[in-house]
Amino acid sequence: MLKRRQLLVGAVAVAGAGGAAWLYVRSRASQALPGGPFRHYPFDPVAAENFQQKLFVPVASGPFGVLDVTAPLKIRATAASFPLLPGPASQAPSPFLLYQTEHAGQAYQNPILRIESGARFTASLDNALTEPTIIHWHGLHTPAKMDGHPSDTVPPGARYDYDFTVRNRGGTYWYHTHAHELTAKQAYNGLASFFLVDDEDQRKLAKALDLKLGVTDLPLVIQDKQFDAQGKLVYRPNAHESMMGWLGDIVLANLTPNAVHAVTPRTVRLRLLNGSNARIYRLAFVRNDTALPFTVIGTDGGLIERPETVTEAFLAPGERLDVLFDAAQAQPGDTVFLKSLAFDPMENEGAASASGGMTGMTGMSSRDHQGMGQMMAGMSTSRLPLGAAFNVLKLSVTAGDRVVTTLPTVLSEIKSIRTEGAFERKIDLSMTHMRFLINGFTFRMEEIAFEVKRGAVEIWRISNPAVGMPHPMHIHGFSFQVLERLNSPPQWSAMARFGKGRAVSDLGWKDTVLVWPGETVRIAIDFAHDFPGSQTHVFHCHNLEHEDAGMMINFRVQA
Repeated sequence: MLKRRQLLVGAVAVAGAGGAAWLYVRSRASQALPGGPFRHYPFDPVAAENFQQKLFVPVASGPFGVLDVTAPLKIRATAASFPLLPGPASQAPSPFLLYQTEHAGQAYQNPILRIESGARFTASLDNALTEPTIIHWHGLHTPAKMDGHPSDTVPPGARYDYDFTVRNRGGTYWYHTHAHELTAKQAYNGLASFFLVDDEDQRKLAKALDLKLGVTDLPLVIQDKQFDAQGKLVYRPNAHESMMGWLGDIVLANLTPNAVHAVTPRTVRLRLLNGSNARIYRLAFVRNDTALPFTVIGTDGGLIERPETVTEAFLAPGERLDVLFDAAQAQPGDTVFLKSLAFDPMENEGAASASGGMTGMTGMSSRDHQGMGQMMAGMSTSRLPLGAAFNVLKLSVTAGDRVVTTLPTVLSEIKSIRTEGAFERKIDLSMTHMRFLINGFTFRMEEIAFEVKRGAVEIWRISNPAVGMPHPMHIHGFSFQVLERLNSPPQWSAMARFGKGRAVSDLGWKDTVLVWPGETVRIAIDFAHDFPGSQTHVFHCHNLEHEDAGMMINFRVQA
């Protein structure tokens, strides 16, 4: 069994590398300045000069070690300590939640699981926490009992067994807690990591571009966190944050604050995962205020059909974007930042007007109107507002041999779901009594919102009629294809050059889609499966505070 000291030694190597001088974390109260994003606080992601911590790159065992799954795993969810911030705080590391396992004589914490498409995955989850938990295999097509449904949440001291075949095509998936009404807190405190699936298409791409996982092929999870004066994680959402979503103000890339990574003049692959509770990112690679082109090769469910070159893309909580960046666009000595550009968060759509009225809030009472106005009154404890511009990762271009490769013109085959004669189901997002709803439902464990026929193809018409904010909607058990966006905001429409209002993050196979206020998104889902019996899955908002507050429904796929 891994001893606590061993864990801390490995964790210090993750967060302490880089050797920058410690900037102690002052209390948020001392930073309370009116108007706009706060600036020049320790680890402020807006300030470029703060980016001095060496990016943690997943390689072997230890924290975020790459584990090639070749045998059954015993996974233990447990509380531990982890020094997320460098300097003196690493002597008093933050409480953290971890998945621990051992494999081939090596110990792992939150391992990056890698497995071949078509292989059998067998694992047990032992709950060593003081509260219930369960694992959801995000994006994987599994039987419902293997999916991490909230009803399968197990109490402390209990075990849950997983055994399924990985039916998904190659791609960047992930796993995280889905504990009933505890997902936001547990995921924020550490219970999440990557689940990489390999197949022939993935190997062909890696060979063509001379990519090596952990060297030029980098899984990169982006998260925003809050810390106290001792460098410990803070998760204490007030009423506003419980409703709108928890935002951090220090941005971590692979658990590294203000991360920097050296690249030579060649193409690197970044498997981007938005692991934040609620923050949406508008990502771009920027040198001297100029956005450089990058190439999208994959989305949630693996490689897209053809590489697509863009200069920016939105990434919502739960979504993945697989990109290539050619560092040869810059010169040795140059700096390129992976940034989140400014955008309109559209969080106040339908909020109180100057006259005290409300718009777009269906089913709201006058009491709700008053409460909503109070909620919208700038009550977030984060110093980094949603939609503010900031840096995520600094890429330092160093001298080296130019590696020239040829990107294939076709990456994979994406068969379009045939939708002729498909039933079109209305999915309406709304709000009442200070809760966000789906088709008027708030989550009840045994309640089935609707049933679909096994093998049926449906079109879901997801409408967000200006209910206050954007929602990243996630389906369990199945992937889908985005058909069309209607009435999108200008900031999305400016990127929508792939037909029917779709941007690059809409391409390929998806399991999570961002729906803006006033927007309708049409998706196609094929409910074919070969599992015995009926299957009950959930559909929910991946703003984790929304999920825990009941913005989730059960749907049943009939036997």
